[in-house]
Amino acid sequence: MNENPYKKARMTNWFQPAMLLNVALKSVISGTFGNYADRRELQAALSKDSDEDSRQLRERLVTERQEIWIDFICDTGDGFDSTYSVAKKAAQRQLVVQTEDEKSGPFTTIRGDVLILGGDEVYPFPTLDNYTNKFKVPFEAAGDQNEVFSELNRPLLFAIPGNHDWYDGLGNFMKLFCQQRSIGIWRTVQKRSYFAIPLPNNYWIWATDIQLNSNIDQPQLDYFTRIAKEEMLEGDKIILVTAEPAWVYKEIRKNDQSFDRLDFFIARHIRDEHQLIGKKFKLAINITGDLHHYSRYSRKENGHQYITSGGGGAFLHLTHNLPPVLNAIAGDRAEENITRKAIFPSASDAKRLLLGNLLFPFKNPAFISLACLVYVYLFWLLQSHQAIMNGTFFLSRFTGISLAGFFETIGIYFLGAPSIALSIGALFGGFWLFVDRVAKKPGSFIIGFVHASGQTMMLFATMFWLAQTELMSFWGSWWGNAMIVIIFGLVGGTLSSFLMGVYLYLSNRLLAMHEDESSSALANPNFKNFTRMRIHDQGIDIYPVGIKKVQNWTVSGTQKTLRVEGEDFETILIEPPIHVLDAELE
Repeated sequence: MNENPYKKARMTNWFQPAMLLNVALKSVISGTFGNYADRRELQAALSKDSDEDSRQLRERLVTERQEIWIDFICDTGDGFDSTYSVAKKAAQRQLVVQTEDEKSGPFTTIRGDVLILGGDEVYPFPTLDNYTNKFKVPFEAAGDQNEVFSELNRPLLFAIPGNHDWYDGLGNFMKLFCQQRSIGIWRTVQKRSYFAIPLPNNYWIWATDIQLNSNIDQPQLDYFTRIAKEEMLEGDKIILVTAEPAWVYKEIRKNDQSFDRLDFFIARHIRDEHQLIGKKFKLAINITGDLHHYSRYSRKENGHQYITSGGGGAFLHLTHNLPPVLNAIAGDRAEENITRKAIFPSASDAKRLLLGNLLFPFKNPAFISLACLVYVYLFWLLQSHQAIMNGTFFLSRFTGISLAGFFETIGIYFLGAPSIALSIGALFGGFWLFVDRVAKKPGSFIIGFVHASGQTMMLFATMFWLAQTELMSFWGSWWGNAMIVIIFGLVGGTLSSFLMGVYLYLSNRLLAMHEDESSSALANPNFKNFTRMRIHDQGIDIYPVGIKKVQNWTVSGTQKTLRVEGEDFETILIEPPIHVLDAELE
């Protein structure tokens, strides 16, 4: 490990120019070559499960047990403060929680015998340094240093990858989670990126790896087929862990096929509609992350639950646009509506937080630098053309003229200089294509056109404004020229950034668009959550644990000797315990 002083990771700034470029490149490369470097098939070839592995897992988790506690954390490994806050509470031997209104609780919950990580264990990219600094170090520091474990009695840790874990083809994920090592108080035992875990009272956890939103590969299907045929009994109950809330995406995204793939897997391997297994099982819970908040949907209060619990440390996804009813997934089997039962943060809190987009330039100053560079480039292009024509200052052509005259002059530039027309056209096209093309909103390209038009008009307005000021008199000297260029870039870049924030706010607030962008722009570390479950002889008790405000921790030492100091902080029970009863499962 690094012996230099440890530095806390800050929340990822998704609107940094370098970040925008890297994410785009990683997405294209991993999406293009992912199928050619699919490590899931290699895992299946190299990691044969033995009867001894299965026996040890059953002996540890099932034999002579009447109940077991399970923790679920997802979307972690981002800012230190938020990641450590969640890990610290999950690592406590006992955690007493009650609802914020104190009407339900207090309840004493027990640290999970098993911790499930539901994907995206690190942000933004799965480098070894990121896994170490952003995930491993906070989780290792979170446990009670005075609590002593042997290697055999540590809580077990299992993980599935999300899309961010897949950006390197899963190489570093496999090194960290699939080589049987200790991470703080937890110990990893899995050999693949997907798994099936036997639990008491005929319960199982199944966790799938969907790579980059793709189909489940054949070796993985074979794995679950073997588990179902050889190790499970008719009527066994399953908690299904996946890397994305397909039931929500089906409702809010155009042409999203993730739920169709999920439902095919459930029909084939759990409901046994294809008569492949020879026995049917009951689905108790679908649980996931990917959206960084808490939400729960169900048809029956004590029956099958759809839970999103993505509050492990990454930026907060706002909740006010979550659909109240899941009509798209109901299908022919719907007897009652699948309705939203709880969200965290509340819709009112989410709407208040969304207003932060109006401070976009201050929350994302690096984006201003990108906009400034674009403005300076266009200034240079316009001035170069004017200098070639007659050696004058291009802004002087706009001094003292009307708006109509201004746009007439701009038109002349466009006709006389294709490079200017193409550059401003590229600026317009870039903002137009930025529009949310995934949300189920008719006319989204019209919204994008309006935003692109506004950004282009902001460029022209900055030119027109500057041409009418006394600053024009300074043109000619080197320092005067530099001052005008800098002012043009700073004013234009700041106004462009502000307009971006206004666009994100209005498009999300009024049209439920840009869920990712309007949330990631805020980089909010608060409103974290994880889900704790107790499996007993009548079913499952679910305790969704919330952290409204994370602590600003003080750290000292190196990765090996890290000391974390700060006051304790409040956790709440997001909603009263949910009781899934075996008798209510279908």
